[in-house]
Parts: sequence; C-alpha cells; structure tokens
Amino acid sequence: MESPGRLPSLPALRAFEAAARLGSVARAAAELFVTPGAVSHQISGLETQLGYALFVRQGRGIALTPEGRRLAATVNRLLMGVGQELDAIRRERERPRLVVTVLPSFSARWLTPRLGRFIEDHPDIELWVQTSKQIESLAESGMDLAIRIGPGQWRGLHAQPFLHEYFLVVASPRLSGGLPGTPDALAGKPLLRAIDEPWQPWFASVGLDWQEPDHGLVFSDSGMLVQAAVEGQGIALARRSLVQDELASGKLVQVFSQTLAHPWAYYLVTTQAPPHRPVLQTLIDWLNAEARLSFGDDFSA
Repeated sequence: MESPGRLPSLPALRAFEAAARLGSVARAAAELFVTPGAVSHQISGLETQLGYALFVRQGRGIALTPEGRRLAATVNRLLMGVGQELDAIRRERERPRLVVTVLPSFSARWLTPRLGRFIEDHPDIELWVQTSKQIESLAESGMDLAIRIGPGQWRGLHAQPFLHEYFLVVASPRLSGGLPGTPDALAGKPLLRAIDEPWQPWFASVGLDWQEPDHGLVFSDSGMLVQAAVEGQGIALARRSLVQDELASGKLVQVFSQTLAHPWAYYLVTTQAPPHRPVLQTLIDWLNAEARLSFGDDFSA
C-alpha cells in the first residue's frame, strides 16, 4: 500500500465533514456526541493547518467556501467508503457469503464431490455455486470467483493459475469388445466426442494420420461425455480433471499412457488481485489444497 502522506487529524476531518454535510455546527456536534465548541475548535484548527477558510458565516448559519466544497465532497466519499467496507465486513463475520461461477462439467465431475468437505470445515460460510460457460461481468453479477479454462487473460479481471489440463483416452474396463491395445486399434471402435475437444490433435501426437471422426456420439458438455464413457458407450478423449475420481475408483481406466497437453489451463478469476477479503481467500486456499491432493505438485499452472 502507498503512503497517503501527511494528512490532518481524522477527528478534525470528521468534524468538518459532519458540519459541511449538515450545514450546522450544532447538528454536527449532536451527531458526533461532542459539544459545538469542540466541533468549532476542530474546524478552526483544520483551517489554520490548511491555510485557508473552509466556511464563511451566513447570518446565523455557515456556508462552504469553494475550497471547502471540494474538500467536503472528497472527505464524504472516502468516509462513505470506509463505512460501507466496515458494514460489509460486519455482515461477512455474521454470515460470510460467497458466490462462485463454475463450468458445468468441472462443477459436476470435480468440484461438487468435494464441496462437502469445505462446508464441514467452514459451516459458517454460505456458498452459492452457479454453473455457466461464460465469463460474466463478475462485479455486476455479484460473483466473487469464477473457475474457468482459457488463456488466462480476461480484460479487467485477475486470473490466478489453478490447474494444468491434459487429454487422456479413457474407457470403462467393461467396454464391450474389450480395450484396444495400441492407438491404431482404435479403428472401428466407438469414439465419444465433445464439442471443441477434437480427437485429431491426439491422433497426430501418437503418429496417426487420421482425420477427426465424423460419426458416433457428440456431446455439448464434457461432463456428459465422461458419464457416457463410464456407462460403456464408447472410448472418450477426456480432460484429466473430469476423470480423476473415476480413474481412482476404477469406473474408468486410462487406455493409453500417451497424453496431450491442453492448450489452456484452469484459472481462478476474481475482479481484483490479492489481497482478497478473508472469506474469499479461505475458499481459494481450500481449492488449491484440494487440487494438490488430486494432482500432486502438478496442480498449478
């Protein structure tokens, strides 16, 4: 944080702001629970320190000078900001609330199965999870955090690297007809596809000069693709984060050791860079810890 430099005393600025806003030394004194003489003394000392008048007498009342109007507007805005932040902190301490937006597939396959642990560890936090594929205007939509896969550059937002991503070839161990032993044995097998996640780059990475499949099942959601593979409907090229739990439980097996790095990574996206408010930092720390448990030291991009 930057130093604000040499400033007048806060009581003097507070007394000045109250008198300027209420247009009366007496009313300012009543609001601040001090005597009118104390308010007048604070304002007089402030004017002496600044070297110019902030008020002029108008009959029995007072009026702001041009300099006074400028200073009053600034001090009022800053004090309002302090008051609003203190009120937000108070509300959060009474019942902290977070709103998170997550990709539907990532929410269903990785995040949701783990949320019970977060709520168990932090029962005082109210966590709202909304699924969406778009990067909304987080501030305007009231979102605290977005978990997104992408290039990591969203204008006006802070993106913290979260997870590397890879493509794996997976299938049910009980796949009808058995599992292929080599990549070229995929020929004739039912290959499951998701929109925007083509097979062709993986084919090329293992030396197969094959085109993108043009038949079979195509899913608009990667989570549905994984579920279809679990149910034995075919062989899927799936994102590692979405199949981690199914591989651990044996519902899916990795058919080949060859993987393909995703051109993008997952990011934790916020409206501002750290430091975050405590409740948001608590969630971010928890997400990083869970990712480390799932993926080891390779969890962060």
